[in-house]
Amino acid sequence: MELSARKKQILKAIIGDYIRTAEPVGSKALTEGHELPFSSATIRNEMSELEEMGYLEKPHTSAGRIPSPQGYRLYVDELMEKPGETADDDGAALQQTVLAKVRELDHLVQEAGKLLTSLTNYASVAITPALAQISIRQFEIIAVDKMNFVIVVVTDSGTVKNKMVRTVSEVTKDEAELLTYVLNQTLTGLPLSSITAERFDIVRRAAGLTALLAPVAEYIAELIAELSDQKVYLDGASKLLRFPEYRDTKKAQTLLDYMEDDRRHLLPATRKIDGIQFFIGPENGENPLSETSAIYAKYDIGKIGQGAIGIVGPTRMDYAKLSAQLSRFAKGLNRLIAETFLDDKDPKH
Repeated sequence: MELSARKKQILKAIIGDYIRTAEPVGSKALTEGHELPFSSATIRNEMSELEEMGYLEKPHTSAGRIPSPQGYRLYVDELMEKPGETADDDGAALQQTVLAKVRELDHLVQEAGKLLTSLTNYASVAITPALAQISIRQFEIIAVDKMNFVIVVVTDSGTVKNKMVRTVSEVTKDEAELLTYVLNQTLTGLPLSSITAERFDIVRRAAGLTALLAPVAEYIAELIAELSDQKVYLDGASKLLRFPEYRDTKKAQTLLDYMEDDRRHLLPATRKIDGIQFFIGPENGENPLSETSAIYAKYDIGKIGQGAIGIVGPTRMDYAKLSAQLSRFAKGLNRLIAETFLDDKDPKH
């Protein structure tokens, strides 16, 4: 059943008051605090109908009403005012804070999450892309002595990885140089998902039976597994304790333990994020997150893929303000990634 304009106006006023005060909202508060062109009796009737329709809930200890997850969903989909563009202060802060500290993508995303927490005072979630489409730009093998070598791998996302490997027998300088050449000729420029056992077999045949081949191949396999997996960074979970919804220490501890125990719980229910996306209450699944809401925005790394960054808090959050702030922040992150990793000075995000 479609809501009337009057019901929507009353619901919007209730949600605004509840977001601001964290207290159930009664008809008297609406009459006195808003210039609504309706009588007290009309407001009471409409609130009762909104409750029957599932948009409001009535706590046992109060005569007022609070929004239900269904009410919040209608609010973010239809009733919430969409703020216009404002000064991009968040993006400027991101540029100054992050670029000075880090160059690698996963570190950049982690630092972005920390900054988002400090800007919003909510728990933040920063998710790296699954980098199956990333490719290796360069290999380098550096001899420490005839049995110890450092293999350096540079990806096209700017990530630099290295590991000391030891061989079972001595390896000559010529063998190390040949293996470096073959790796760069055979495995660079390919998506990680394309570096298969067959590709390694080509390397083996071209480089010969050098003792360096096995430990190098083992490390590359480990690296592919690591880079292909999404990382989920959680910051500021303790910020949730400042909200009245989490005054119950047992409830708060259950939520924090769930978030910290396996951060993959925080991956959005829909992996494909399009613009700003809201996950309200039960939309987060049947778990302790079912009494929270999350707002996510995507960021792009060109052909490599997309990641997401967002905030988690009680369902009583200022969706309009926070979504606008997150949108500006994500645009700043997109620009920074483009300038740092993609050589694109004018990203169209």
